[in-house]
Amino acid sequence: MTPLANLEQLRQAAEARDPERCQFLLKSLFMSMEFYLALAVVIERTNAFLPAFEHYYPDGGFARQILMQMVNTGAAPSRLPPEALRDFEYPGAANFMKALADLAHALQQGPLPPRIGFLVSATVNAIMAELVEHYYGRRMHQWQIVRENPESPQARDIAYQFWMDEDVALLDTDHWLQVADSIESHLQRQLGPGDAR
Repeated sequence: MTPLANLEQLRQAAEARDPERCQFLLKSLFMSMEFYLALAVVIERTNAFLPAFEHYYPDGGFARQILMQMVNTGAAPSRLPPEALRDFEYPGAANFMKALADLAHALQQGPLPPRIGFLVSATVNAIMAELVEHYYGRRMHQWQIVRENPESPQARDIAYQFWMDEDVALLDTDHWLQVADSIESHLQRQLGPGDAR
């Protein structure tokens, strides 16, 4: 399947809120791109949460430093600094840190498919960070219930309400469509206008 066909299917999967299909298509698209263009797409998405992270964690300057290192050198530390390993309690922050860790793994030497898998995981976690912060940032009591006992029936009900929330649904679709737009832009840069077919 051509990249443009995969892009169209990714947009359809985003509209349908089909996360497994989105991830499958994203991996196919990333495999068809130059690695550092795929990396740029993921860094853009991850960077979107950075202002919120720095607002709630003013001592978290390491996150910006790591992202800047990735942008400027195409490299990452082999492991995140010790200050990145604490428990980040604010909604979305743990997803953001997982996205950073996934990006760092993707930049280590090794076979391409696992590295692309880390880029897909980083994208998913970067999007989830924004969704979780948007919803639970205004519902901290519910967030505490979900964090403290995620397997409880009450926590599962709360998580279901989160996923079915209309604003969350719109934001989820919008972020995946932004990823598709970013991929299209980078593919055009890679292949030249009209060659992405």
